[in-house]
Amino acid sequence: MSFSQSSETMQHKTIIKHTLSTTAALQLCSVAVQHAETLGIDICITVVCPSGNVLASAAMNHAPSISFDVSRKKAITAASFKIPTKDWQTRLADKNNTLFALQSEPNFTFLGGGLPITIEGNLVGAIGISGGSELQDIDCATSAINSLI
Repeated sequence: MSFSQSSETMQHKTIIKHTLSTTAALQLCSVAVQHAETLGIDICITVVCPSGNVLASAAMNHAPSISFDVSRKKAITAASFKIPTKDWQTRLADKNNTLFALQSEPNFTFLGGGLPITIEGNLVGAIGISGGSELQDIDCATSAINSLI
C-alpha cells in the first residue's frame, strides 16, 4: 500500500482555510459595543469559531444579565447551522415538533442577533448579540461584521 502521490495530484487537494483570529474577534466586540452606544442600548457579545468555541466575549455595564448566555447561544446556533438565527423563525413557523426539539437543545436559539461570519464563502466563525431588540441586535452584529470586510 503506497500513499505517495504526484505533485500534480497534490496541487488539486490543497485547501486554503481562513480563520478568525482572537484579535479580530475582539475587534468585532469593540465595534458592536460602539454601535450599541450610538443606539443607546447595552448589549452582550459573543464571538465563536466555526466549532462553537468562544474566541471573545464582552458585556456592557448595564446589559441584562441573561443577555450574556443568550449572546453565546446565538453565536453557537449561527456557527452550527451557518445561517442567521432569525431565519429559524421562518423555517420553523409550521414545524412545531422540530421547534420544540431544537428548543430543548441548550445551545440553540431562534432569536435574531446571531450571524455567521464568512470569508470568501467559508465559515470562519459567528457573532451573537443580545440586549436590545432583535433588530438592534442584528444591526450591531452586522455593523461588527462589516468592519472586518
